[in-house]
Parts: sequence; structure tokens; C-alpha cells
Amino acid sequence: MAPSNARPRSSRKYRRDPFAPMTATAHTAPRPAAAHEMHGRGLDHPSDTWVHNMEATSALLIAFGSLLAFATAAGPLPAAGIVQWAQDCLFPLQFPVFYFASGYLYQRYRSVRTKRAWAANMKREAIVLLVPFLTFAVLTLAVNAVTGGGRPPGPLMVLDMLLLNPVEPLGYFPVCLILFAITPTAASRRNASRLLMAALGCKIAIVVLLSLPATAPTAERLPWIVQAVAENWIWFAGGMGVSLFRVLPLLRTPEKAWALGALWVATSVITFGAGWLGEASYGLLDAIGVVWFASLFSAAFRSGAQDALYGFASRYTMALWPLAPLGLKLTIVGLTALGITASGAPWLCFAAGLVACFGLPVLVMALLEHVGKLGFLIYPARYLPPAPALIERKGVS
Repeated sequence: MAPSNARPRSSRKYRRDPFAPMTATAHTAPRPAAAHEMHGRGLDHPSDTWVHNMEATSALLIAFGSLLAFATAAGPLPAAGIVQWAQDCLFPLQFPVFYFASGYLYQRYRSVRTKRAWAANMKREAIVLLVPFLTFAVLTLAVNAVTGGGRPPGPLMVLDMLLLNPVEPLGYFPVCLILFAITPTAASRRNASRLLMAALGCKIAIVVLLSLPATAPTAERLPWIVQAVAENWIWFAGGMGVSLFRVLPLLRTPEKAWALGALWVATSVITFGAGWLGEASYGLLDAIGVVWFASLFSAAFRSGAQDALYGFASRYTMALWPLAPLGLKLTIVGLTALGITASGAPWLCFAAGLVACFGLPVLVMALLEHVGKLGFLIYPARYLPPAPALIERKGVS
């Protein structure tokens, strides 16, 4: 008989401090990717709850931004004031938050410092990122064909959308893939500092090039992927730096979160009201905003406990923001077919748009999860086997 004080392996408790370093042990077994994280790069561990919920909030805000754009076009809301401020300042912040979260989990769970590890990581990330990219691209082309009078997309249109000018939200996927391709995990704080300096240099360079009248026309002719990588590498590297330098203990207090939030709101209102929005001001707002979100969510979910609302929302993060615009386009077509116009019933159209933005993505994802393995088209990481070679030094103990 086992000693009375022995505990079964399944009853192992997490560390008292959920942000304590996680070191691999001989008994650490590969675990499936987190079902609550957008790309399944981490594990379902309490110390990552704040990251999952931060991503879910950003997805909800992006979807809400699509709804506000629809509402201003339909008539219930004016395209001015706080609505315009949110569209110009708040909603653009959410993709830098996505890049930050990806960098944070990448540094936390991956060890990519050899050619073999790089190849294995890129193989996995190509599936995780390009499968939903192609899925949403095909859906976008199909919806555009329906809403545009049934004109089927030609080969040049498909090529242009996939490689040259992807629909704005979908550009996130190839940009994120390139960031993984050019960024090894940092082995030391010195490595991380050099990485941050390189990413900051790219950010400053692209901001200067796009801001100066003499260089702006040339910079704007750069391929979109070059501009996007140069603009967003700093957020990805910043997430890695926060993970390695353990900055979160310095940020995760409600007082600091409120102070950073007040600073971001004040800065955004001043720049918006004064008409100073541009490359430089957006860089400043995004920097303050990303730190604010990290502070806010790491403080709010410091215990690692998950609540019911976020437990539900974080399961559909990946479906919310790309499907919301498509649902709105189909809603407009459906309302028009029923003879309902925005001018005649603006608030009815707004209610229909609300369902399309938040109800339709959940319904689509739920259906795909229950039909074979079609959920793979949106959440490939949930169907991929664990990658023990890539989670070699930061497993949960």
C-alpha cells in the first residue's frame, strides 16, 4: 500500500506564484497546445490565462470595430466623436497586442536556436498560420463574389489577394510567419537586448521613411510585407523581452494598469483632437497601449483563475475577428433581399450586425468542431500533435 502522504501524479499543484519560471523535469510529458490561446503556442497553464484573455479581448475589439464601421454606414451612429476616436486609435492597437502575445509565448515555450529547431518550428508555424490564412482568404473571395453581384474571382485577383494586397486583417498571418522566420529565441538577456535594438531600429527607420516628405513616396512603394514586418517586429520582440526579462512582476498591479490606461487615453485623445495622428504618433500610442494591456490583464488575472465569460470567449478568439467582416457583408445582402434598408430600420440593421459579428463566428466554429476535423481549417494547432522538441526547456513542472 502506498504511504498515506503520497499523492497521485495527476494531483500535482501549480506553483504558488503562477509567474515563477517553469523548468523542465525528467517527468515532464509533452502536453497538447492550449485550446484557449489563439495559435496554441503555449499550454493551458494558469500563468498564461492573462495572455489568452488579452488576445480574446483584442479579437472582440476588432470585431466590435467592424460593427461600428457597419453602424456608421447604416446610420445609427455618427462617424465622428468617440466613434471616430475608437476607429482611429483603439482598434488599430489590437494587432500589435497580437504580435506581442505571440512573441511572449514564443520565448516562453520554444527553444529555437539551431537549424533543426528552426526548421521544426517553421514547419509547425506554416501550418498554424497559413491554413487559416487560406481558409479566410477563400471565404473572403466567396463572400465578395456573392456581395459583388456573383462575379467569380479570376486567377489574378486570387494572386493579388494572397501575395500582393491581402485584405487588411488577413495580412497578420504572413507577417507573423516571417517574424518567426527571422527571429530565434533569445538565449540570454544580451541576445534579447540586441534583438530589441534591431527591431527598434527597423521601427524607427520605417516611421522616418514614411513620415518625411522626401522619402514617403518611395517608402510607400515598398512591398506591403516589408512595411508590415518593419512596423511590427518591435511588438513581437517586445513580447519576447517581457518573457525573458520577467518584467511582468513590475507591471501587474491595478495602480500601474490604471495609470498606464489613463496615459494612453490622454495621449490618444490629445493626438486625435489635435489632428496629429501619423506614423510617429501611432508608434507611441501602440507602445503605451501594449504595455497597458500587459499590465491590465496580468494584474486582473494574476491568480491564474479563469472566469466563465473569458473561458468561453477565448475558445473562439481565432474565429471572431476574421469572420466578423464577412458576416456583416452577408448580413447586408440578406437585409437587402428582405427589403430592409439602413435608412428605414437602422437599429434593426445594427442588431442584425451584432449577431453577425459575435454570434455567427461562434456558430461557424461550433459547427466545424462537430463535423469531423473541419475545425482544423481555423484552429490547426488543436489538431496537431504536441511538439516536444520545441518545448524542451520550459515545460510545466
